[in-house]
Amino acid sequence: MKKLFLITAVLFSTLSLAQDLEWDSSKSFDVVFDIDSASTVDGEDWQMAISGQAGPYGMAYGSITFSNFSTDETQGEYFGYFFTQVQDKLFRGTTNGVWKKEDGKFKSIAMDNDKVGGLINLVTGSWDLVNRKVNFSVSPVKE
Repeated sequence: MKKLFLITAVLFSTLSLAQDLEWDSSKSFDVVFDIDSASTVDGEDWQMAISGQAGPYGMAYGSITFSNFSTDETQGEYFGYFFTQVQDKLFRGTTNGVWKKEDGKFKSIAMDNDKVGGLINLVTGSWDLVNRKVNFSVSPVKE
Protein backbone atom coordinates (compact mmCIF):
# COMPACT_ATOMS: atom_id res chain seq x y z
CA MET A 1 0.00 0.00 0.00
CA LYS A 2 2.86 2.36 0.82
CA LYS A 3 4.40 1.74 -2.62
CA LEU A 4 1.10 2.46 -4.37
CA PHE A 5 0.73 5.69 -2.38
CA LEU A 6 4.31 6.74 -3.20
CA ILE A 7 3.87 6.05 -6.92
CA THR A 8 0.56 7.96 -6.96
CA ALA A 9 2.11 10.88 -5.05
CA VAL A 10 5.08 11.07 -7.42
CA LEU A 11 2.88 10.97 -10.53
CA PHE A 12 0.48 13.55 -9.15
CA SER A 13 3.22 15.94 -8.04
CA THR A 14 5.00 15.61 -11.39
CA LEU A 15 1.83 16.40 -13.31
CA SER A 16 0.69 19.17 -11.00
CA LEU A 17 4.07 20.92 -10.94
CA ALA A 18 4.65 20.67 -14.69
CA GLN A 19 4.71 24.00 -16.49
CA ASP A 20 2.96 24.63 -19.77
CA LEU A 21 5.74 25.77 -22.06
CA GLU A 22 4.33 27.75 -24.96
CA TRP A 23 6.22 29.44 -27.73
CA ASP A 24 5.24 31.99 -30.30
CA SER A 25 5.27 30.10 -33.60
CA SER A 26 4.47 33.31 -35.51
CA LYS A 27 7.94 34.59 -34.55
CA SER A 28 9.79 31.30 -35.08
CA PHE A 29 12.62 31.06 -37.58
CA ASP A 30 15.20 28.57 -38.84
CA VAL A 31 18.93 29.16 -38.89
CA VAL A 32 21.82 27.44 -40.66
CA PHE A 33 25.23 28.13 -39.13
CA ASP A 34 28.69 27.14 -40.30
CA ILE A 35 31.03 25.43 -37.87
CA ASP A 36 34.08 27.65 -38.25
CA SER A 37 36.43 25.82 -35.88
CA ALA A 38 36.61 23.20 -33.16
CA SER A 39 39.22 22.78 -30.45
CA THR A 40 39.89 21.30 -27.04
CA VAL A 41 42.38 22.08 -24.30
CA ASP A 42 41.83 18.98 -22.17
CA GLY A 43 40.59 16.25 -24.53
CA GLU A 44 37.26 16.18 -22.66
CA ASP A 45 35.43 19.46 -23.35
CA TRP A 46 35.19 20.81 -26.88
CA GLN A 47 34.74 24.40 -28.01
CA MET A 48 33.17 25.27 -31.35
CA ALA A 49 32.97 28.60 -33.09
CA ILE A 50 29.86 28.94 -35.25
CA SER A 51 28.53 31.78 -37.41
CA GLY A 52 25.67 32.57 -39.75
CA GLN A 53 22.57 34.63 -40.38
CA ALA A 54 20.21 34.31 -37.40
CA GLY A 55 16.86 35.54 -38.68
CA PRO A 56 15.87 38.82 -37.01
CA TYR A 57 19.18 38.86 -35.08
CA GLY A 58 21.29 39.39 -38.20
CA MET A 59 24.80 37.98 -38.50
CA ALA A 60 25.56 35.92 -35.40
CA TYR A 61 28.75 34.55 -33.90
CA GLY A 62 28.74 31.91 -31.22
CA SER A 63 31.21 30.17 -28.98
CA ILE A 64 29.87 26.85 -27.68
CA THR A 65 31.47 24.49 -25.16
CA PHE A 66 30.35 20.86 -25.20
CA SER A 67 30.95 18.97 -21.99
CA ASN A 68 30.15 15.56 -20.74
CA PHE A 69 30.07 15.22 -16.97
CA SER A 70 28.73 11.67 -17.07
CA THR A 71 31.54 10.44 -19.37
CA ASP A 72 28.86 9.04 -21.68
CA GLU A 73 30.01 9.67 -25.24
CA THR A 74 26.47 9.60 -26.62
CA GLN A 75 25.01 12.55 -24.71
CA GLY A 76 25.95 15.51 -22.58
CA GLU A 77 25.42 19.21 -22.06
CA TYR A 78 26.61 22.46 -23.57
CA PHE A 79 26.69 26.16 -22.91
CA GLY A 80 27.75 29.13 -24.93
CA TYR A 81 27.65 32.79 -25.80
CA PHE A 82 26.34 34.66 -28.83
CA PHE A 83 26.95 38.12 -30.22
CA THR A 84 24.95 39.62 -33.10
CA GLN A 85 24.41 42.99 -34.70
CA VAL A 86 21.52 44.39 -36.72
CA GLN A 87 22.44 47.83 -38.06
CA ASP A 88 23.53 49.71 -34.91
CA LYS A 89 21.75 47.46 -32.40
CA LEU A 90 23.81 44.81 -30.61
CA PHE A 91 22.42 41.58 -29.18
CA ARG A 92 24.21 39.39 -26.67
CA GLY A 93 22.95 36.11 -25.42
CA THR A 94 23.68 32.85 -23.71
CA THR A 95 22.63 29.30 -24.49
CA ASN A 96 22.38 26.25 -22.24
CA GLY A 97 21.25 22.87 -23.41
CA VAL A 98 21.72 19.16 -23.79
CA TRP A 99 22.89 17.07 -26.72
CA LYS A 100 22.51 13.48 -27.82
CA LYS A 101 24.25 11.63 -30.62
CA GLU A 102 21.71 10.22 -33.05
CA ASP A 103 22.20 8.81 -36.57
CA GLY A 104 25.68 10.29 -37.02
CA LYS A 105 24.61 13.79 -35.95
CA PHE A 106 24.18 15.52 -32.65
CA LYS A 107 20.64 16.58 -31.73
CA SER A 108 20.27 19.38 -29.20
CA ILE A 109 17.67 21.29 -27.28
CA ALA A 110 18.40 24.51 -25.42
CA MET A 111 17.07 27.67 -23.91
CA ASP A 112 18.72 30.84 -25.23
CA ASN A 113 18.66 34.07 -23.27
CA ASP A 114 18.62 37.25 -25.37
CA LYS A 115 20.11 39.64 -22.81
CA VAL A 116 19.36 42.77 -24.85
CA GLY A 117 15.90 41.96 -26.19
CA GLY A 118 14.77 40.30 -22.97
CA LEU A 119 13.53 37.16 -24.73
CA ILE A 120 14.00 33.50 -23.92
CA ASN A 121 14.09 31.26 -26.98
CA LEU A 122 13.48 27.52 -27.20
CA VAL A 123 16.05 26.17 -29.66
CA THR A 124 16.28 22.72 -31.21
CA GLY A 125 19.28 21.84 -33.30
CA SER A 126 21.03 19.30 -35.47
CA TRP A 127 24.84 19.41 -35.52
CA ASP A 128 26.44 17.85 -38.62
CA LEU A 129 30.17 17.80 -37.83
CA VAL A 130 31.09 16.06 -41.10
CA ASN A 131 29.56 18.81 -43.27
CA ARG A 132 30.38 21.60 -40.75
CA LYS A 133 26.74 22.77 -40.52
CA VAL A 134 24.34 23.41 -37.65
CA ASN A 135 20.58 23.75 -38.23
CA PHE A 136 18.52 25.44 -35.54
CA SER A 137 14.80 26.06 -35.13
CA VAL A 138 14.25 29.04 -32.83
CA SER A 139 10.97 29.96 -31.12
CA PRO A 140 10.46 32.71 -28.54
CA VAL A 141 8.86 31.44 -25.34
CA LYS A 142 5.59 33.16 -24.47
CA GLU A 143 5.49 34.82 -21.07
